[in-house]
Amino acid sequence: MMDRTIRLAAAAVLALLPATALADDDLMVFGGDTYVSGQTANLDTDSGRSAFVSGFSASIDAAVTKDAHIAGGHVSVDAPVSGDLYAAGFWIAIDGPVGGDLSASGYSVSLEKNATIGGNSRIAARTIEIDADLAGSLLAVAQDITINTEITGDVMLAVDNLTFGPNAKIDGLLSYVGPQDIEIPESVISADRVTHRRIAGAALSSLAQMTAAGEALHDLRENGAVRTAAEIAAGKEVVKVAGEKTFGHDDDNVWALLAGFLVTLIAYVIVAAIFFNFAPARTETIRVRLMAKPFASLCYGFLALSMLVGAVPVAAITIVGIVLIPFVILLIVAACILSYLVAAYAFAWGILSKIKPISPSLTNKLLATAAGIVLLSLTHYLWFFGWIINLAVVLIGLGAIAAVCGKGMMARREESGNVPVSPAAVEDKPADGSPASDASFDPKI
Repeated sequence: MMDRTIRLAAAAVLALLPATALADDDLMVFGGDTYVSGQTANLDTDSGRSAFVSGFSASIDAAVTKDAHIAGGHVSVDAPVSGDLYAAGFWIAIDGPVGGDLSASGYSVSLEKNATIGGNSRIAARTIEIDADLAGSLLAVAQDITINTEITGDVMLAVDNLTFGPNAKIDGLLSYVGPQDIEIPESVISADRVTHRRIAGAALSSLAQMTAAGEALHDLRENGAVRTAAEIAAGKEVVKVAGEKTFGHDDDNVWALLAGFLVTLIAYVIVAAIFFNFAPARTETIRVRLMAKPFASLCYGFLALSMLVGAVPVAAITIVGIVLIPFVILLIVAACILSYLVAAYAFAWGILSKIKPISPSLTNKLLATAAGIVLLSLTHYLWFFGWIINLAVVLIGLGAIAAVCGKGMMARREESGNVPVSPAAVEDKPADGSPASDASFDPKI
């Protein structure tokens, strides 16, 4: 899965190449692979191995022996691809056979009648239209999906509006996530092979049923009838209803989700412990910077993340630099995780310090970090605003890290040039090497 994600990311960033500076159709063959880029990039000669096509308008009109990677504003594939196809763009139209898997991401993705997909299909878009036969499974995320073909494998969808044409048929299982039930004709798939999981209104429905159970318990207490047995039975039912409505699964899967969260939490705490132990002063300086200038840190974080993401197309400009893209992506992921941990620790420490003064021991810092992660994890259940809150937290943490690191780089540069360093440009560190305090922080950046 990671390899496929990296390949699709590589195809996406190829669209950001400076195509206007190239000819309309600049072609290069290296190691048997074919590279085509330009404002209008068209692969019109057969590729002996894999093909990489990028441009404002990108198309594949000749056969590709192995995998094909294509990205652009308008993307079209009208020739056979023997291997996997990775497509990214705004409008994507596929009208040729694909022997392997399909991974596509765009605003509009269309699989037309002449196309066939021999492997599994993974599509993310706003609108998806499928008229091509799919021999494998289908995993799709979109607002509107139209299916008018036969799908041999299982289908999993996250969709608001799902429409079936007269030729639609699903041989496997259908599982869809959406805000409401969708009427699915029996000619497409039998009802016993369909699973629907709600995402909108699940919490409200759960709360309503829990409230009803609570009222029933209250009546039992008032009547004094079989109090203990009734409370136990109703309590178990409340937990079961809450788990099924919130997570869409039974108790076993709820416990599995909780176990997965605990494993992730422990891993994050271990990473935080490493930084608290080996870089206590720097970590404390970042925390102070974040709490002193949260809005400025948010702006710095936006710029820092833009620079990191911008390193991807820069690495791809020379084509040869594409091999560096996986490492850049890993760097971006690592930076986001560290930023999240720093921000969670800073906010939790600030809140706990307001409630009761606490000593800056390693144990207290780790407990504060864990508490911050748990609280931020709960925001995922806030409709629409949850991901915005978590994105802002990552940007604030990244901005604080960038500001402190940039300040340290400026100080070292001035020191190496034998230029007297101003107090505002020197990183605040106590003489004894202990963590910096709020009072010693200079928030002028």
